[in-house]
Amino acid sequence: MIVSAGQVMSYLLMLARVGGLFVEAPLFNSRSIPVFLKVGIAVWFTASIWFVSPVTDTLPFSLFDFMLRLVNEAAIGFLIGFILNILFLALQAAGEIIDMQMGLSVASALDPVFGAVISVVGRFIFMTALFIFLIFNGHHLILTALQQSFTMIPAGKLANWTSPGLITEMIELGKMLWLTAIKIAGPVVLVIFLSDFAFGIVSRVAPQVNVFMLGFQVKPSLGLLTILFTFPLFIKQISKLLETSAEKILTVLMYIK
Repeated sequence: MIVSAGQVMSYLLMLARVGGLFVEAPLFNSRSIPVFLKVGIAVWFTASIWFVSPVTDTLPFSLFDFMLRLVNEAAIGFLIGFILNILFLALQAAGEIIDMQMGLSVASALDPVFGAVISVVGRFIFMTALFIFLIFNGHHLILTALQQSFTMIPAGKLANWTSPGLITEMIELGKMLWLTAIKIAGPVVLVIFLSDFAFGIVSRVAPQVNVFMLGFQVKPSLGLLTILFTFPLFIKQISKLLETSAEKILTVLMYIK
């Protein structure tokens, strides 16, 4: 089989979008996965959709134009991965809020997998969400979204990054991130608030009781019990976020096409 120069250029453009997705998409951006394995998966997946995905009719004729389109493709893939990663960013934010309320924020440590300081409950919520993400075939959602992106925006076509709808959707994503974090952390925050209120009454009735030290022992247990009892709602929220993420990807791609 003879491969033309145009086909090679289209393959490189597709590979740039796949690589941009793998940089930011959940699961694929984990540092626990070797770089060579990520590159191998990206090359293999690009080859599998090489001849079945649409390509723009006007391929670049100059090196500058080709490099510009490569950056454009990488940005599209990064944008798709970022939208999918909003789910895990929201869960990490919820874990940070819960840890702060439970008094476990001092137990934060550097996680070499994520390359950042992460709290105990935040790590637990993240790993649980990742497990649920795999059960719900979230990795299939990532690859499906990527394949659909080539249908909406063919490889090599410059996206409309100045679209007002794109800015509006990014603001909506930021709002969704914090609303999700508050919804997940809300039950724990409420229970801890009620316990603080009760400790305040105890300190007024019996000043000799050291409610500060007592709170350090009670709050973590109350927080963990609340997480245990609200776990079904946690799973439901993640499944809802997966559906919302898929809709947001299609909406954003419609704005920049």
